[in-house]
Amino acid sequence: METAELQYNWADADAYETFIGRWSEHLAGQFLARVNVAPGGRVLDVACGTGVLSKALAEAGTHVIGVDASEGYLEAARRRRSHLNIAYEYGDARHMRFDNSFFDAAVSTLALDVIPEIEQVVAEMKRVTRPGGVVASAVTQFLGGMPAFDLVINTGAVLEPDFGKLRSMRAARQLFWPNGQAALWRQTGLVDVTEVPVVVDCEYASFADYWATFTDGQGPTPDTLMALSDDARASIERHVRAGYLVGLPDGPRSFPMMFRVVRGLVPA
Repeated sequence: METAELQYNWADADAYETFIGRWSEHLAGQFLARVNVAPGGRVLDVACGTGVLSKALAEAGTHVIGVDASEGYLEAARRRRSHLNIAYEYGDARHMRFDNSFFDAAVSTLALDVIPEIEQVVAEMKRVTRPGGVVASAVTQFLGGMPAFDLVINTGAVLEPDFGKLRSMRAARQLFWPNGQAALWRQTGLVDVTEVPVVVDCEYASFADYWATFTDGQGPTPDTLMALSDDARASIERHVRAGYLVGLPDGPRSFPMMFRVVRGLVPA
C-alpha cells in the first residue's frame, strides 16, 4: 500500500524562527560536537527546516544536501542560510531519491518527532548512508525536558480538557524519553549506538516575549491554545504569567531545554 504524501503543516518560517530558533542554533553546535561528522564528507540534513543545522555543517567543512517537505522553510533557508556547500531541496524523508550509501552521514535535529512513520525515516537515513557512516538525531526529551512548554501545558491541563489530552499525548511518546531513540537505532540495525542528554538554555526577554511564542508559534501547543475561546485563553495566560514571574518583576527568564542526541553507525 502506497504511503500518502507527507503533509507538513509547519509552513511559516518566521513563526518557526521565533518559536524554535531560540535554541536551535545553540543546539546545532553541541549536536555536531557529539556526533563527530568528519569534515569534507557528504552529509544529508533530514527535515532541514530553515537551514540551521545545514549551515553549521557547511561551516564545519562538509558538503550538505538539506531536504524538507515545506517549501516555505526551504525558501527561508535559501534566503537566510545559503552557503556554497549547501543544496536545499524539497523531499519526503520517508521516500528519498538518493542511491544506497550515497552519503557519509545522515543527520536531523528537532524534526523526527513531527514526521509520520519515524521508523521508515530512520531506515531511509540508514539506507542512504555508506557502511561506517554516521546516522544521528537530536529531539527534545518529551517527559520532563521542556519546562518552557510544561508551564503552559500543565497550567492548561488543569483548566481545559484539550490541554489535558495534549499533555497525555506528549508524555506517552516514550520514543522521546531517555534511550527511546537509541532503541529505535538498534532496532533499525545501526551499531555502536550512543544516546546522551544535551541541555540548552532557552531565553526570553519578558513575559510578553515568552507568551507570544505560543500565540504566534506553530505545533500542537500553540494550536491547542489558539483554538480556545478568548476567555479560556486569558485565564491560562493569567496563571502562566504568575508562574513566569514567580513573584518577581517582569523581565528576562531562562528555561533549560533538554535534548536527546543519538548517534549510530551503519554496519560495515
